[in-house]
Amino acid sequence: MNMTMQTLIEYCLKNAGAYLDTPFGPTFPVVKIKTPDGKGRIFAEIFKHDGLEKFTFGADAETTQYLRHTYPNVIVRGYHCPPVQARYKSTVALSALPDSILLSLADLSYRFAKSKIKAKS
Repeated sequence: MNMTMQTLIEYCLKNAGAYLDTPFGPTFPVVKIKTPDGKGRIFAEIFKHDGLEKFTFGADAETTQYLRHTYPNVIVRGYHCPPVQARYKSTVALSALPDSILLSLADLSYRFAKSKIKAKS
């Protein structure tokens, strides 16, 4: 199976608390996790850039470094991410890796984002 943007979005939306949002416009959908403050936390940015369908995901700094080293020039610094997020956000073309790895990266990003949500005091 060749991963598509829609397939990846549908997969991400199966996670508890996940919802689709378009804070950057209709051509740049993101999947967020509901947060106690109602703002949501992004865990998947799915978009087209340079003619390719791409996916930006998050992970802890050590895992991010490992993935970029394991897949050089395939998993790269997060597209359009500010420097403060560069240690945690990476981007990959959907056509560059097998679907099973892309789904694992989506799961990783969901768990990472969920771990950052602070419970209301």
